[in-house]
Amino acid sequence: MDHLKQLWGNPLEQPPSSLRGILQTTDQDRFMILSDTGNLLHEFKGAKAANKCLPGDHVSWINDQCELELRDQHPLIVGTLELTSKSTYGLTKRKHLMYLFTPYDKKYPHFIVGSSETDRSQNRIALVTLEDWTGTFPRGSIQHMLGPSGSDQAEREALIWQACPWRYPKYNYEPTLQSTYPRTTLVGHTFHIDPEGCRDVDDVFTFEKVEQGWRVTITISDVASYVEDGGAVDIMASLIGQTLYDTDGKVLRPMLPAEYSEKTCSLLPGKDSYGISFQFVWDGQEIKEKKWFHSTLRVNTTYSYEEFQVCDSPYRQPLRDMATYLAKEPIEDAHDWVAQMMILYNTEAGRKLKESGQGILRRHSAPDREKLEKYKTHLPELEKLAFSSAEYCLAEEEDTQHYGLATDTYAHASSPIRRYADLVNQRVLSLLIQEKVDQYIVPQAMYDMNVRGKAIRRFQRDMDFLRAIQTGQTTFDATIMDRILMENGWIKIKLYVSSWKRMVSTRYQYVSDNKILSRDETHEIDSTLYRNVQINCAFSPNARNWKERVIINVL
Repeated sequence: MDHLKQLWGNPLEQPPSSLRGILQTTDQDRFMILSDTGNLLHEFKGAKAANKCLPGDHVSWINDQCELELRDQHPLIVGTLELTSKSTYGLTKRKHLMYLFTPYDKKYPHFIVGSSETDRSQNRIALVTLEDWTGTFPRGSIQHMLGPSGSDQAEREALIWQACPWRYPKYNYEPTLQSTYPRTTLVGHTFHIDPEGCRDVDDVFTFEKVEQGWRVTITISDVASYVEDGGAVDIMASLIGQTLYDTDGKVLRPMLPAEYSEKTCSLLPGKDSYGISFQFVWDGQEIKEKKWFHSTLRVNTTYSYEEFQVCDSPYRQPLRDMATYLAKEPIEDAHDWVAQMMILYNTEAGRKLKESGQGILRRHSAPDREKLEKYKTHLPELEKLAFSSAEYCLAEEEDTQHYGLATDTYAHASSPIRRYADLVNQRVLSLLIQEKVDQYIVPQAMYDMNVRGKAIRRFQRDMDFLRAIQTGQTTFDATIMDRILMENGWIKIKLYVSSWKRMVSTRYQYVSDNKILSRDETHEIDSTLYRNVQINCAFSPNARNWKERVIINVL
């Protein structure tokens, strides 16, 4: 497994005469050079100045351009092999034609790759690794063909690889307990509430009847005690960032191998387990006597959400009452009962992290008021689009406010099996519980952590979109939500398609404030804001990726 450690590369010595950092971009036009911790060092425009460096590479900035210091260990890159193009780019040593390869992710430039494919009637989706970059384009090597462009299965696989290009190698993983600190054995009845058949259980509740009411303990699996900090599994977990699930809950890319996530670290009944526990007393009116500790436990009962919703358990009513107390409004669904308890755990964990100035918090800015009012008035289901996405930030930063939860101490700490930020925060919590003064250095830049989070969210949206357009339906209802005048007489029209649950955009020739010219230039179309319209979807088989192959026409 030592080869996994090489993914980070070697630390660089900082020369006094140049600016050095990590190159990042999202579009091969606007570039940033970031420090190892994710702080912005320099910005520039134009791929020419990037000087054949790729995002993730360690570079120095000399004479107004990048100089490569250390090439990143780039993962497999998914994209379109442009077989239908009339242009080819020479021959490989094996006399195979070389074609243009267009990555789905626009942070990468076009590649040149060789292929023995003889059928040039349609483009194909492929996975490519970087070989070198000496000519105009980087050279790539095809590792796997996913299938024809437009194929349902190939497009689905492409989305998975784009969302998470890392996979654990086949290996006999043997999780070993790393910690030796003292633990408290939980007293009471311990149970978990999860989807039917869930195997990666990382949170449980323990209820003990006491004179004041209930002593309640929320325990999260002590994954950090099994994943060696800086070890091979830890490094791969940091790259994956977050477990990738299919829309039906099936695990597609686990953050940790199954030996960890579904066996040793999973809080399943019938075995002794270790956790990090937050305990308090619930007297029916308020939560008090809070404390943190390392624990040993054994799960007594497993519930699905549906089972717990209707069961006669003595713990059902107090759990419902606590959720209502925390939410400040009646809560009637078991999913929300569990969610409120996890918010409590994460907020209390965040408070310890904030006080110590260590670890990772979640920051969420206030909504765009203009957008919020517009959506409330015309399409209330879009209110969430007025809010920016939450992001990770260091606990030591001044601005850690989470607008949506009205707190500045919210952290991800309740899912260390599934999210790397939670695993990092668990390590900090362990130190704080032991009252150690060691300062824990977060091993990953917030930029990288936020990029991984966005990729996971984008995957879920794209899968919904992909399923919608694969039904064969071509006409959909939409609402015109925005118009943006562009250069050269064009205007971008933003539409919300309710059946897709997403905003899409398309471009038209501008005529006047409320008029655009049809695609065939035969008539004008009313583009009044908030007008309900129908759109037609056509498909261009040779576009960069499946989303760009969907051409939107306003009818």
